[in-house]
Amino acid sequence: MDLDHDFWDARYAQERTGWDLGGPSTPLKTYIDQLTNKDLRILIPGGGRSYEAEYAHRSGFTNVFVIDLTERPFKDLLSRYPDFPVKNLIVGDLFEHEGTYDRILEQTFFCALDPAMRDRYVEHMHHLLAPQGKLVGVLFDEPMDDGPPFGGSKEEYVARFGLHFKHVSFTPCYNSITPRMGRELWMTAQRVDHIPIDCNLYDRYEEAATLKRTVHLTMQDGQRFTGRIMDLFVRDHIEWLRMDTEHEIRLDHIMEMEVDVN
Repeated sequence: MDLDHDFWDARYAQERTGWDLGGPSTPLKTYIDQLTNKDLRILIPGGGRSYEAEYAHRSGFTNVFVIDLTERPFKDLLSRYPDFPVKNLIVGDLFEHEGTYDRILEQTFFCALDPAMRDRYVEHMHHLLAPQGKLVGVLFDEPMDDGPPFGGSKEEYVARFGLHFKHVSFTPCYNSITPRMGRELWMTAQRVDHIPIDCNLYDRYEEAATLKRTVHLTMQDGQRFTGRIMDLFVRDHIEWLRMDTEHEIRLDHIMEMEVDVN
């Protein structure tokens, strides 16, 4: 199945849009209602008829952007709500889109993608978020099937999103619409580029450097480095170390350090 522009355009043209709720998703509407900063830059990927974008704009959020592969559902949005800024409606491939957003609102778009694209999606969402920005929204909690939409589980999502997001959580939605009750997870994934290093841990790095011990560093992505720590320094408000192998390593990317005592 080729989930490209023609596929989705045909689904809208044929009114084969069973995912369409006819209004904003209750969990996302509730989330939008508690936001107080109306200047947030918000992106809704695969927004379709864009009920959430309309609701947010009507609520005073002026920096709401929607991207979809086909322009057809945007015509429905503009017929309902002509005041929505046309310049904020982006027709194109999300994975080729560049920008910086404070919030990305997910309304099961992830579950409409070819499952082979899931890791790429997570990486690109992290890329599009501003520091401290959040990806929030709804994913299906049900077995994988012959979608779209495709299912998934909390365990899968935690493993995938944890590759790029340090702060991520998935909890059952308490306010899903009746047909989706018990089938949705509320996701929060925050981009945190830097976590302050614990003082005791920093002291261990300094001690190893001072005593010229050989260390074995295991990184969060599974890489390993062996050598001596030559320098500890700060760049762009982030702590780094430099090894005698000339590798420069962010301290908050280190998962474990073993120190040779001989």
